[in-house]
Amino acid sequence: MFHTLLSPVDGSPFSENALPFALNIAARADAKLHVGLVHVPATFGETAAAHWADFDAETRQDEEKYLGELRRRLAKVPRANVEIHHLEGIVPETLAEEVVERRVDLVVINAHGWGYMSRSVVGSVSDYLMRHLQVPLLVVHASQHDPELSRPIAFRRVLLPLDGSPLAERIVGPARELGGLWEAQYRLLRVVAPPRKFLSAWSDDSARRPPGVLDKLVQESTIYLEGLAQRLRGESLTVETQVVIGQSPAQAILDEARAADCDVIAIATRGRSGLPRLLQGSVADKVIRGAHTPVLVCNAS
Repeated sequence: MFHTLLSPVDGSPFSENALPFALNIAARADAKLHVGLVHVPATFGETAAAHWADFDAETRQDEEKYLGELRRRLAKVPRANVEIHHLEGIVPETLAEEVVERRVDLVVINAHGWGYMSRSVVGSVSDYLMRHLQVPLLVVHASQHDPELSRPIAFRRVLLPLDGSPLAERIVGPARELGGLWEAQYRLLRVVAPPRKFLSAWSDDSARRPPGVLDKLVQESTIYLEGLAQRLRGESLTVETQVVIGQSPAQAILDEARAADCDVIAIATRGRSGLPRLLQGSVADKVIRGAHTPVLVCNAS
């Protein structure tokens, strides 16, 4: 169960787009929501000159004013059990420490935002958290300038892309926890990527489809998904399965999410970083960056 949530903000309206999602989840789960803004001191900035001290003090005051206004707005949201924290440090590392200290079960963050108050941060906060946390992360892709905090949110159709590995299946538990709050339907997806020379023939419904290897891959994938689906159905869950053929697994996942009208994509990442990630790429990365729906991701490494 989700008992404690964390939703970071940076002082920009765009970062607040995650809050309606976090508030709805917390209300459904009867959980505590922590909202945190990390102040980056001048000593962590590009320049530590004395004249930055005044700027640092002004920034703190602006942040406090922003948090005070946010606190007043959140107080108007029904069933909101929220604590607001003004933190200090390097943004990604400080948020990761907050997750451990407060025993957070789920982080809800917007992919857009992280603007003027966090401009000293290099790279993506959500990317760092996704690769360093052992708890799931819900990445929201909303871009409203003034989000309605009390807006109702529902996750009724959950897409679960799986590749047949135990690592990929680690997302099943968090997906069940999230979808269970709305008695959601689950759609298990396996993308089979054939050799390029077979792809055009396979997409044709005629008898030109190449026999043998591809048929066996599809059959094995179907058996795998149905086996997992049966176990989940035994827990009174509504589960569908789908095997698709596609050269790009990430694009096939995004297409399926759109076609099936899913509310959230749940996917595991192996948490690669640096050169291995650059060379091999990541299906989860591409899905997170290309999705129009929220993406629930967990580090399965």
